[in-house]
Amino acid sequence: MSSRPQLMKVVTVMSNLPTPTTGDDWESSLRQAFGVLLGHSLSDFDSGAEYAAYYSGNWLYETEINRDPAWLEPTALTGRETITNENLLLLDEVGYPLLRFDASRSLFEIDTAAQFPAAFEQDLVAVELEGSDRWPQVRGVDLARLAARHGVDLTSPDLPAKTWCVTKARIASDGTLLDALRVATGMGEGFDSLVPCGRMDAETEAALAAVQHAGIRSHMGAFCDPRSDDLALCLHDMRKSREEGGALVARWDGAVDQYEITVQRVEA
Repeated sequence: MSSRPQLMKVVTVMSNLPTPTTGDDWESSLRQAFGVLLGHSLSDFDSGAEYAAYYSGNWLYETEINRDPAWLEPTALTGRETITNENLLLLDEVGYPLLRFDASRSLFEIDTAAQFPAAFEQDLVAVELEGSDRWPQVRGVDLARLAARHGVDLTSPDLPAKTWCVTKARIASDGTLLDALRVATGMGEGFDSLVPCGRMDAETEAALAAVQHAGIRSHMGAFCDPRSDDLALCLHDMRKSREEGGALVARWDGAVDQYEITVQRVEA
């Protein structure tokens, strides 16, 4: 990905969220491969928890994609449709599918210094996941529900331009760890979606040597190098989170720290 691609229009995708991957060969191959990538079997993680893949970082802010009104479309904010943006990519190479984002489960930051009804602000605090009193961060689906309840229009021209923004754009997945890892590494629903990596060095090849399926092994070459300038795997952060029982499962820094992809357990 170049550090300054041209900003393009957000396109709404008329489709439902993805269903869980089916097919024992595909699923078992993915589980084995991601176990190698993480250094731990997927069975070591809480199978009853919800997991998400997020896109975040400076790129959202610098391009102002984080304030595109498409995030607030009722069909997107309530989870009936996903959205895509041609500037939000994993890697700037042919073959990877466009990332599909679930606005309903993405994280939005709201500036309560705007003139909102007091009851709306109180309800925001009740569903706040992160942030501060001035800048609570809430899920899109909660924001949609509260805005409808209190008659708040976040697209109103009477509100300040920076009243809201997306801080963590959730890549659409089914909530399982396997599916979050799949979409975070640019894979589709089967073996025909794999994109060979033609630039693996000896260290990367050695790190992935235990991956049994050759196609998945080649695809993962682009997601395994901790020194990559394109998408660097943050092994230190992953190991630390694992040792401390943290929510983070995997993290990649993209385009010289312009954006990051994280897979993590969703905290209640």
